[in-house]
Amino acid sequence: IADITLEQARVVFPEASQLQDAEPESPLRAVYRDGQPLGFVVLSSDLSPIPAYSGKPVSSLIGLTTDQRISAISLVAHEEPILVIGLSDQHLQQFLDQYRGQPINGRIAIGAYEREGYIGIDGISGATITAMVLNRSVTKAAQQAAAILQDLPPVDAGVTVDEDWLQLWQQYPVRIGLLCTALLVLLLILFFQDSLVRHPRLFRRVRVAYLLFTIVFIGFYALAQLSIINILAFIQVFAHGFSWNTLLIEPITFILWGFVALSTILWGRGVFCGWLCPFGALQELIHSAAGKLGVKSYAFPPLVHERLWAIKYIMLIILVGLSLDSLASAALVAELEPFKTTFALALQRQWWFVVYALSLLVISAFNSKFYCKYLCTLGAALSFFTRFRIFDWLRRRKECGNDCQTCASRCQIGAIKPTGEIIENECHYCLECQLNYWDDHTCPPLVDKRKRQEKREQRAGIIARD
Repeated sequence: IADITLEQARVVFPEASQLQDAEPESPLRAVYRDGQPLGFVVLSSDLSPIPAYSGKPVSSLIGLTTDQRISAISLVAHEEPILVIGLSDQHLQQFLDQYRGQPINGRIAIGAYEREGYIGIDGISGATITAMVLNRSVTKAAQQAAAILQDLPPVDAGVTVDEDWLQLWQQYPVRIGLLCTALLVLLLILFFQDSLVRHPRLFRRVRVAYLLFTIVFIGFYALAQLSIINILAFIQVFAHGFSWNTLLIEPITFILWGFVALSTILWGRGVFCGWLCPFGALQELIHSAAGKLGVKSYAFPPLVHERLWAIKYIMLIILVGLSLDSLASAALVAELEPFKTTFALALQRQWWFVVYALSLLVISAFNSKFYCKYLCTLGAALSFFTRFRIFDWLRRRKECGNDCQTCASRCQIGAIKPTGEIIENECHYCLECQLNYWDDHTCPPLVDKRKRQEKREQRAGIIARD
């Protein structure tokens, strides 16, 4: 049982002047003002240590009044990455303040405003799992404390992390349906890619529309930009007792990760990086727009380009090492990702984060997807699984890399070797090389074939006239 100080108790009972000495047999500590009892304080981690997003419990100090209500709640200790970086103290305190005055035995649930018998409270935008687990920990600890005070057997809080994820899936049917429809469309694009890329104008319209959907819906609306922190947190959850229930709390993120896992095994990590990453999509559209405005593109020499690739892999190793000790520490370094600044917080944070994110977007106008190529640790992590891909549907010709460098010169990622092979670990599956493959005005072997055919037809026409 952890110790509680009088200073901590005064956060939930400002009038407190005395705190009962700790007793080994009870986690509850009585709080007094001038000898008069105010209530009790207890740490949620002593009564309901439920693993959160980091795989470790969030410890909060709960104040319980003598009339069986929650006086206030104060966060004591945690390793939640979203609470370390990206979430202001004001947002967190607004969430915790919702428990003030609520009955100890109340069935409190996030978003359950219309459910009979429940007390609905707001969640924390961008920190759904943390909010759900924190709510479960608080409500369960409060009820168990009430049972201890009344010398009764411990009772359940009535709201579980399990009844919670299902509620969220039922709460967003349109959002979930729209995402699933979009993923089905992407599957159709992938399965019928050979037919689609033979119509360049149609393909490019489809691709731009899909990238805009990714930016607007996945990035800004659903706030579902995937992150390296998701992978590190999954490792923590797996190491401290795996549970599907925790992962299911965020439906959009869960569906996306499920699709990414499937598509990575089938086609490689490029499906996510090239189609479903909002920040990647934003960079690509910025580069495309800049080119149409006459901005000259700059690419590093091949030798420098290949060396710069190593940066994201080095950063990934550092992050994994840090996460083994503390996910919160890893989250600090993971701010290399501009995702949270751009989408979850919509540039509403300290100026240096904003300058960093905007700088990467500006650079992308001159060097396509600069961040993706050299700094993205999420892409680096996914590239390891690309080695196990099943399909290899990116077509190449025997002339590729020998007599022709057309695709290599046009690859925005620089993922085609001078010898013609596609570097699958780096490829973003944009299908630009496949457009070239079928274009008889671009692909040199097809150009030669078309010209020979035109000459034959021309000769046949002359002979027919004669």
